[in-house]
Amino acid sequence: MSIEAKSQELKELVSVYDTGWFLGNLCQLTTCIASNAAKDQLGTLSSPLRQLYFLGGLFISTDSIEDYELQYTHEQWNRIVELLNEIEQEYYKLFFPEEDEAVDENWKKVREVAMPSFLSYFNQGPLNYEEQTLNWVEGLYTQLNDIIELETGIKTEHFVEFYNNLDKLVQANFHTHSTEGKPLRKNWNKYARLQVGTAEDVPDFIKEIGEKNRPLYTFVADYGIINRFYAEELVSDTLTIDQVKIILNLLSCSRSNSDFLYYTSTKPGNPLYEKPIISLEEDMYQVFEVKQVIHAIESLLESLCTKTKENTTKYVSKKGKLLEQNIIDLFGKLLKKEYEVFQGYYVDGCEQDILILWKEYAFIIEAKGYKLREPLRDPNRAFVRIKDDFKGSVGYAYEQTNRVEKKFVEQVPLRIEDENGNLIKEIDTRQYKDGDFSIIVNLQSFGQIQNDLSTLLVLKEDSAYPWVVRFDDLETFLLTLIAKRKAPIYFVNFLIMREKLHGKLFCSDELEVCGGYITETINDNIIDKSDKIATSPDLANIFDEQYRKGMGFKNEKLLREKRSGKAFFWG
Repeated sequence: MSIEAKSQELKELVSVYDTGWFLGNLCQLTTCIASNAAKDQLGTLSSPLRQLYFLGGLFISTDSIEDYELQYTHEQWNRIVELLNEIEQEYYKLFFPEEDEAVDENWKKVREVAMPSFLSYFNQGPLNYEEQTLNWVEGLYTQLNDIIELETGIKTEHFVEFYNNLDKLVQANFHTHSTEGKPLRKNWNKYARLQVGTAEDVPDFIKEIGEKNRPLYTFVADYGIINRFYAEELVSDTLTIDQVKIILNLLSCSRSNSDFLYYTSTKPGNPLYEKPIISLEEDMYQVFEVKQVIHAIESLLESLCTKTKENTTKYVSKKGKLLEQNIIDLFGKLLKKEYEVFQGYYVDGCEQDILILWKEYAFIIEAKGYKLREPLRDPNRAFVRIKDDFKGSVGYAYEQTNRVEKKFVEQVPLRIEDENGNLIKEIDTRQYKDGDFSIIVNLQSFGQIQNDLSTLLVLKEDSAYPWVVRFDDLETFLLTLIAKRKAPIYFVNFLIMREKLHGKLFCSDELEVCGGYITETINDNIIDKSDKIATSPDLANIFDEQYRKGMGFKNEKLLREKRSGKAFFWG
């Protein structure tokens, strides 16, 4: 069977279920991924989060039926999983050699780049914490409120308030349905898609227990009950009902038949990514996964702010400056004192982003806010696009860092100038012998080809590989080091070790490398003895563990509960 045939079968298979119940069930399964729960349902899925989203997208792209089924059987779910994995395998086959196709070094090189880039792009969801997206949205788009208000009639603050109110509501619903004695929503039972009760012929004390625990039993049978709401429930002192309705109109969709069929579809794309709130009957709504709402808001605001050339220029400028400032602030938290920062400086008449000097170490930093283009299915065409994108972003940033790096390598004076060529300061590079590090910070990651630069980056003479890292990963890593009271030299030693991994590394998530360093699963001795090193997702678990204790993000949620050590976090 083809990808199309298998996707169509899967779409028809899930179309028979109730909208609210099925979406709630899928949402519940997404909360089980991190804890490795629900193995009977998720255990054999190859990319659980992306596959569940794909399944939900297919489901929403069908018409609802009157004679629906409320739950699936064990056999029906197994067939769903079977099809999900078979569909993913069909995409792997895109990179297999065709009949009589010559498999030479060029063929291997193309697949070495195209395949991991394709799979990283489509198989990985947003790998960050919600506060990171929230802080970015607030930091960037409040500066562009004039554009946003002209387009929507509301401001960035209203979108953020909407998200926070929705998050609080779902959290409150979770607590009241799962914790005995917590006050429930008024008329809570009207949010349920099925009714739970006890048999008539059981003893009265059993009926009393059943009635007492009915909210919990209902929640267990219908997880989506905590995700359903009316617009009025999101109103607050700073968010009116009219503003709520504007946002719901922008971020919600209804279940209806559409052409969405492929795992990699973008036109139309998966409706749950851009509109993760589903409009049910009688003015009720259901959010699929709360965290996706802030990502949808970010995507929406970006599209609103880039409709014209003038607005796009303004957007790009604000984005670049914010990224640079965030990097400087983050290094300030790590280094604390005895450091010097140069921002927007010039070397040999060329603009550079950031130079941070700390003791006998120099951090040469370039910040890049480029946006990744979707990888093409055809490996040969995909290779050309990926290579061009890589050259225009990471490659260009490397040219910039290398310009400064050469001064340190050659041990010649580094003249820091302004845009008019006026001397700001002359740096004696002899004070930083073997202590310079090039770091390229981007907003989105190329995955494998970024984590192991040996595939596409050609080093200049006497040059070392830069560390290319997504800002969210950099922030998570450095805040964890700070939380664990690691001295800055610990980070310097990481950079020294990190250079050795190029040419040996198989990794799609940089935090796996960072986690491996902290836990000493990856160290100099292992690198020196190994020809190839493959990381695994569990290496990044240390960051989730730290997040549950308190990471140190600006406006971090539930910080008091985290620091109490008494809270249990699920999902």
